[in-house]
Amino acid sequence: MARDDAASLIELTDRIPHEGPCAQARDIRALAARRTALVNAHRIPPALAESLSAGVNALVLQTPTCLPVVPAATVETTPPAVTVPPDEEQHGHGRGHGKHHEKHHKHGDEGGD
Repeated sequence: MARDDAASLIELTDRIPHEGPCAQARDIRALAARRTALVNAHRIPPALAESLSAGVNALVLQTPTCLPVVPAATVETTPPAVTVPPDEEQHGHGRGHGKHHEKHHKHGDEGGD
C-alpha cells in the first residue's frame, strides 16, 4: 500500500473521534468512499482490504445522526395585558360597591342632652 494512500486514511481516522456529530458523519462517509476507491483501484493489498473494509463498515454502522441547528426560542418578557371581562365592567364589581356601606347612626344618639 502506498504511503500517501495510507496517510489519507490515517488522517481521517485520527480526526473523527475529536469532532462533533455532523463532522464525524461527513468524515466517516469520506473514509468509506476513499476505502472503496482504493480497493476498486487495487491499491490496497487483498490481505489488508478485507480487514480494512470490515473496520470501515463497522464505523459506518456507528455513524452519528447529524441534526440541524435549531435556534433557541425567544421568551417574551412583557406580561400580557390584563383585561376586565365585560360583565364586571358594566356592573361595577370591585369598584367599591357592595362591601362597604355608609355607617348609619342610631336614632336618639344625635348628641342632644
